[in-house]
Amino acid sequence: MQVATPALIGPASLLESDDRPSVWSPPGAPHRLEAVVGSANGDGTLTVHHYFRGQGRPDNPWLRGDAISTRAVGPGELHQRGRPGTARHELLARIPEPDGVRTYAWAVNEPAARRWHPVADASIDQPPRPAWDGPTDAREWGTGTVIAVATAATRLRNGWVQALVQVDGSIYHLQRQLRRGRVRWLRHACLRLHDPEPFVVADEPSHKVAQVTGERDGQHSASGTGRPTLSSSLSRSGVRGTDLGVRVDHAGDTYLLFGDTHWTRPWLGTRDAVGLVPDPEAEHPEVCLHGSPLRLRGGGTTMREYDVPLDGFSLSDDLFVFHTSNHFRDAQVMGRSVLTRARPGRPRIDPAARWRPVELRYLTTFSDHRFINVSVQRIGEELLLWGTGAYRADDVRLARVDLTAPGVVPGLRRGRAEAFAAAVRYWAGPGRWSGDEADARPLTPPGAHGELSVRWVPALSRYLMLTMSGPDDPIGAAVVLRTAPEPWGPWSPRIRLFDWVGDGMGSDDARRFIRASLGDAVGDAIFAGQAEATGAAYAPYLFDARPDGDEVVLRYTLSTWNPYQVVLMRQRLAMKKARKDC
Repeated sequence: MQVATPALIGPASLLESDDRPSVWSPPGAPHRLEAVVGSANGDGTLTVHHYFRGQGRPDNPWLRGDAISTRAVGPGELHQRGRPGTARHELLARIPEPDGVRTYAWAVNEPAARRWHPVADASIDQPPRPAWDGPTDAREWGTGTVIAVATAATRLRNGWVQALVQVDGSIYHLQRQLRRGRVRWLRHACLRLHDPEPFVVADEPSHKVAQVTGERDGQHSASGTGRPTLSSSLSRSGVRGTDLGVRVDHAGDTYLLFGDTHWTRPWLGTRDAVGLVPDPEAEHPEVCLHGSPLRLRGGGTTMREYDVPLDGFSLSDDLFVFHTSNHFRDAQVMGRSVLTRARPGRPRIDPAARWRPVELRYLTTFSDHRFINVSVQRIGEELLLWGTGAYRADDVRLARVDLTAPGVVPGLRRGRAEAFAAAVRYWAGPGRWSGDEADARPLTPPGAHGELSVRWVPALSRYLMLTMSGPDDPIGAAVVLRTAPEPWGPWSPRIRLFDWVGDGMGSDDARRFIRASLGDAVGDAIFAGQAEATGAAYAPYLFDARPDGDEVVLRYTLSTWNPYQVVLMRQRLAMKKARKDC
């Protein structure tokens, strides 16, 4: 008998604190979001935790605080009372327990704040909560079912509403935005991803081949000095550290597109980089970074943090690149994706060219909703585009462009993208394609994806998709692989290739290449926020895949937060396992 999914939140499980983020915050600044969220104990009860998130920056994460109750019989309510800014201001959580509703308090401003503790119940006068009119259909959630919703008014923007939405066992944060006179709900973050489908663990985890960027490998070694990287990018190109590393083949050459890059010239900020790979088949392929950053021009585009190249495709001698732009617009991490064209002819990659950037010209906005992060694959005369929307909070969707459609290729070569934009079609379910981006259906729900990489591998007759796992995902903190015979699926069960906490930050000094603690010798000091933090891994991009007997050898680039660099990984996988469908 199938057990019903319990409600983990209720209508009053979310609020915005009356306290300012700090005494220096202006009166109109957005305040902290507070929430109470349950998790099932397996015996009919819930453990209810306090979650919180600052709204000063769109990339502030949701953090889980203390457990308030370990024996709740339903979702909690969250209230507040007392004068803001004083020790009398409290958050109050009303939790239904077996012997009745119990109230817990937390004094926000006490110098030595006590943990949540029971208090006498009291009547609480709270303003009405905004109504929920957000998405519940299959276009948003695929086969998922909306179980419960919590809403809260906000100071973030005039008229905006915040909501927590429980979809089966997953918890998402959505914003109700007023934009250009229209209302739309957009995902903003994922607090918890619950994917109950069984997954497969690779027989052996991926292992690091080499560090791609930086001067010397930041991994611990007995001699105390790291090996030279594949690029020696500091001395040759003036690049101290960077991320991403998306492979794009164009006009007989192989390039890597890098994201937010830190240069020896600080006035360049975090403008992006590009590198040439002269021999991509080599076991340790050299990477030659251009000595000047990418330059994005036109269309009101920006080149700050989170404004990064995503992927590209080639049409004869012309290279086209998808790029994100306008970070933090509308309180989103990435504002939109744009299609750009590299200056005609092959980009000239020269480590010494410190004053001659590679120029990308804006052609059109591709998406500000479902396809802000994209992975692109050209198959014959068709362009396939897999995309995600809200950064690390959305599902993967699919679009395609018929390059033989009237005006598409001639227009792109003239620097015009109207015919290209008109030719985009979105997968709207089995056998259905739509010209409306809002109709695009999730391919593999539930999801909480950001960067993704999809490539067709002829040796396997399969599409391979690399992503990262979501927060609190049952598969762990992992690089995840799926395969499919068609662009839309059916996609295989997830295969865990690499647990970056257990393996990348593990106790084996010889294998650890991601900083595990503040005293760990692994790492670098590219900028303050990164240097003073432990590590993480993100953004796996397929580099190549080759058969080797009954196995396939995959190589992919992976970004690490500390060191703030790109590494090349290798994975051996049984051919039978890689070809297995759902």
